[in-house]
Amino acid sequence: MISVAMTSYNGEKYIEEQIESILNQTVKIDEIIIVDDGSIDGTVDLIKKYDVTLVQNEKNIGYKENFKKAMSLCHGDIIFLCDQDDIWLNDKVEIMSNILMNNANIQVLSSSFTYIDVQDNLISIVLKKGFSNNNLYSEKVQKDALVEVLPEKYLVGSYFQGCSFAMKKEIRDFVISHFDTRIPHDWLIGVYASLNHGMYFLNKSLFQYRIHENNTLGVTTINQNAIEHVNRSKTLEERTALAKSILNVLDIIKLNCLWFYEDNEDYCNCFESFLSKHVSYLENKNIFRLLFQNVSPYYKQIKSYKARIMDLLYCLK
Repeated sequence: MISVAMTSYNGEKYIEEQIESILNQTVKIDEIIIVDDGSIDGTVDLIKKYDVTLVQNEKNIGYKENFKKAMSLCHGDIIFLCDQDDIWLNDKVEIMSNILMNNANIQVLSSSFTYIDVQDNLISIVLKKGFSNNNLYSEKVQKDALVEVLPEKYLVGSYFQGCSFAMKKEIRDFVISHFDTRIPHDWLIGVYASLNHGMYFLNKSLFQYRIHENNTLGVTTINQNAIEHVNRSKTLEERTALAKSILNVLDIIKLNCLWFYEDNEDYCNCFESFLSKHVSYLENKNIFRLLFQNVSPYYKQIKSYKARIMDLLYCLK
């Protein structure tokens, strides 16, 4: 059984195209669950035109809890996550569900995508140096290749939008019972799956990711040379955000996946110590201690050379 978990909020501009693309898949979807988070435009009326299960929240609960609710209502053996404003290629479900069914070790699968604008026009970009896909995953991956995303990569960042995910019900159940809102839901899902060596990436574009002024997360704008990510740091809060998020990830693992933490205790404890000091040095603009941190491999894990230089310049202000 295949389920789709979609969330909606004031999405009347694009939601019909998204639903139509799901209904036109080469493999039949058994159920589409849409949880609306208090839309005040015509979104709900548009959804009611289709044979889907619509749940309307009495009050706005935010995107994390809303996706948790949508996932929890699905009955499928395979659950696809879905945003309200993208367009799926018609073989997305067939390709991803076949991979999940034929690989017992894969718990969560992410695909790549292409960009479109508000009028469905394709947007071509020059990929940032080191990238081989439109996702935020900086490893070199051959076109159409299927690769595992290792825990050490997933601990330090979230590379794939939730709208690119398909997952098995077993990992969905674990996520729901060990949910934590301190990090985005897609990062949480990926972390849990990667700890069991079950997080995989298919470098094949299977949907069109729409860029518009109301994108909630992830990619917000595109220029000619690179993807501009929402975490591009300028203020103190933004400069420390990633380190604080990774501290949350480590704490979540300690709470819910203690076996992994204990098996990697030295690494986790050293990383945690580095991150705590890093936040403190930035907050206190301690440029000399921050400069000394540049010899640490942990710094290179979380920030590029340019970002490390920008940290130092921030402390000089």
